[in-house]
Amino acid sequence: MVSLTTIDSQENFDLVNADSSAPMNAVIALCHFCEAHGPCAIFCTQTLRDTKIEELPLEQNQSQSQKTCSACNYSMGRNNSGIYSKDTESGATFVSTRVAVLTEVATLVKQAAVLSLSNGIDSNKDGEFVFFGDSTRGHILSHKFRVGDMQARGYFQLYSIIVLMKDKYFLLNTKPFLAEHLKKVSSELQAGANKTKEAEERRQSERQRRLSGVPFLMHSSRSLLELTGEENVFAQLHSHFSWLLLAGSRFLTEHVTFGNLPWLPHQSSGRPPAQRLTYNSSTLPMIQKYEESIDDPDQEEFFSLRHIKKVVRKEEFATVCYCALTGVKIIVRGAPERTFRFMVCLKKLLPEPMHNLMRIDAQHQHSISSEYKIISVSNDIAVPIASASVFRIDFLDKQVNGHEVSVKWPGELPRKLPDLMVKLLKAVEEKNFTELVLNKQTKVLIEEWKNKATCLNHAKSSSVQVKLKKVLGVQPQDQPLINYWSTHLH
Repeated sequence: MVSLTTIDSQENFDLVNADSSAPMNAVIALCHFCEAHGPCAIFCTQTLRDTKIEELPLEQNQSQSQKTCSACNYSMGRNNSGIYSKDTESGATFVSTRVAVLTEVATLVKQAAVLSLSNGIDSNKDGEFVFFGDSTRGHILSHKFRVGDMQARGYFQLYSIIVLMKDKYFLLNTKPFLAEHLKKVSSELQAGANKTKEAEERRQSERQRRLSGVPFLMHSSRSLLELTGEENVFAQLHSHFSWLLLAGSRFLTEHVTFGNLPWLPHQSSGRPPAQRLTYNSSTLPMIQKYEESIDDPDQEEFFSLRHIKKVVRKEEFATVCYCALTGVKIIVRGAPERTFRFMVCLKKLLPEPMHNLMRIDAQHQHSISSEYKIISVSNDIAVPIASASVFRIDFLDKQVNGHEVSVKWPGELPRKLPDLMVKLLKAVEEKNFTELVLNKQTKVLIEEWKNKATCLNHAKSSSVQVKLKKVLGVQPQDQPLINYWSTHLH
């Protein structure tokens, strides 16, 4: 639950997780290209730690930032110093003001605002996202957009929302999440401004004004409150930005664990919900019976990558992982009660948006020739022979040379393996990892590379993609994985 309040300097509130000497985590700012003052940030939201509000020079900072035009000198209500909200669950407090409350942060935001709205970025591309910055000035994700205004030059005003932080890789990894929600914020502002613009056009269109011969007086830039007609527009922006700061930290979290830590609650090794997997209805009784035994701790090993390694030969384990990660079709043939566990473990090698590429207990030949990449079938269904594009695993009725499966694939592993695969193989071999910890580590690695593939998907040119690959650490040996994942991640 988040409480929303305007700041009153007479009250005493403890802020969580920041002070002027602590490293900055992130600042979200709304920037505006003012006809009178040029590009500037007009609304900043940030998280503070271990600081009391009365210790901050709020009124002094805001009075110094006051300008003559209404676009830059707007009212946030009450004593007009700012708005704050506090998340009662985490104890985090978020403060929104015209100028960032910390001097060094305010300087960085000012520089970022100029770059965000400069001519170096094509103003014709409404709604674009741009990443720029360095270790000195911070790293910035900028979302620029137009807001309709009948009184403005060109009938629109130029705005941008910037996310500024020091951690370049965290910002890049959370870019898909941030971009999705920043676009919703800008669309909300544009929708409100369009209603105001349409109402003004109904009263007197621009064409009528020109034909009347009355000289047109260019007004100074209007504030968002005037453009959208929403009295609480800045309180709404504070709510949006505060939620992004809170949710963004939870979107990508790093876990480094060794052994079975006593404070971790008992879990069933991250068993996927049944609806995430596509399977035949005739398999449901077997699945239901199997799911009833999942809570047994002795069954945990069936749900990590180590189960795959136990089923196939040691030298074939790497081959199975490579084919699953790079899109070589895998056909698992055998009785459903024997192949189901194996399929659940193969699922861990793909990010969640790609789980629809799996088909458990396919009943028809056409399923094999369809877009499914990992398929399990019963023994009575004919399957294609193994080839460079088809990897076959047959569960045998009787063991042959101590093995219960037959693995066939005429292809060869490349000399250099994808970085994700190398880390997964190392995690499986780590003796200090329990099955629970291994599952967590697997999920973290898969999520990391899912975000890399998603980022590369948004590159608008090959030159940008080359630069982004260097930033993300994507090597030539990772390209088969990137090509496959990028096709199915949007």
